[in-house]
Amino acid sequence: MTLVAGISLGGMPAFIGDLLLSWRLPAPADLPTRPEEAVQPGDDGLFAVSLAQKLVIVRPYFLLAWAGSQPNAEHVLRELDRLLPSAFEAIDDPTPIWEVLNSCAADSEMVALIIGNGKVHPLGIRTRGFEIDGKRVYLLGSGGPAFFDYLTAHTDVMPEGDFDGLMARAAALRFAARAIQTQWITGGGLEASWGGGFEVVYPEPDGFRKIDRILLRAWRIDAAGKYFNSGRSFFIRYHGDDLYLSAFNPGERTYVVASPIGARPEPPPFEIAHAAWTVDMFVHEPTASLVEFVRFHPDERPTDDFVELTDGMLTRWSMDQAYVERCVQTTLNHAGNGATFRMHRY
Repeated sequence: MTLVAGISLGGMPAFIGDLLLSWRLPAPADLPTRPEEAVQPGDDGLFAVSLAQKLVIVRPYFLLAWAGSQPNAEHVLRELDRLLPSAFEAIDDPTPIWEVLNSCAADSEMVALIIGNGKVHPLGIRTRGFEIDGKRVYLLGSGGPAFFDYLTAHTDVMPEGDFDGLMARAAALRFAARAIQTQWITGGGLEASWGGGFEVVYPEPDGFRKIDRILLRAWRIDAAGKYFNSGRSFFIRYHGDDLYLSAFNPGERTYVVASPIGARPEPPPFEIAHAAWTVDMFVHEPTASLVEFVRFHPDERPTDDFVELTDGMLTRWSMDQAYVERCVQTTLNHAGNGATFRMHRY
């Protein structure tokens, strides 16, 4: 199955989708969120096998999020790719599009999001949105309960009035970081057949965008105030619509998760990619507190965190140590003080 979730905190939404594919036959799976290749059984009788994108931008104005059967989803996506014109205004008769969406298999769930006339219009197939304390939420797949529990446990630290959707993206990335690191350390999520990695998509006035250049890290702080890497580091980069997920520290490996439609562009032979979003998780061992930091850097003010990519594969990385040490000090100052939320803009 899968986890696909959408959230709006009073403004523009963000959608998060996992990458895990499951199958009924056991086979060793090489996943970025597990330290070794092994058979990974789920409670539903399925086994983790590989990775796939479940948030697909078919046209700039049309996003399809899916859970369930991969062959069925790919069939629907191919038909949509054949039918949809390049621009929303060129849709003369939407009936064939709705017929394709409604043809999805009985074991599938889908949400189509359409940007048109200045608004985002959702269309759910076997799913629908609901409200939690004024926050609009969509949940698909077997991982839905985990995301629901996450939201209900964090209602006191979720801001309101998020008109530009920036905080919705940050909330999705926080969950992705927590889930991906938990899976690396404990395997949590695989038993429910979701995980393996995540991607996040959001709307802008001229179309949907996937968040590119995401850096995820996990740390622990001991009683002496020393910090150590406690999980694995991940960097998410897109070349065209293809996702390149690099796992490193420890080890270095890049996984290519191809888009189910469209061309496959070649990545540049060499690239230095600065993180646009950085998510750091710190566990303060003396108090068992979890303190999370989400940092967004616009392109005109790049972070000192970067990776070097050769033909799309990660070959070297550099850390903004001064920033990490500021996070450590903030963690030491606030660990054990209960749930709080602070936002800084610059």
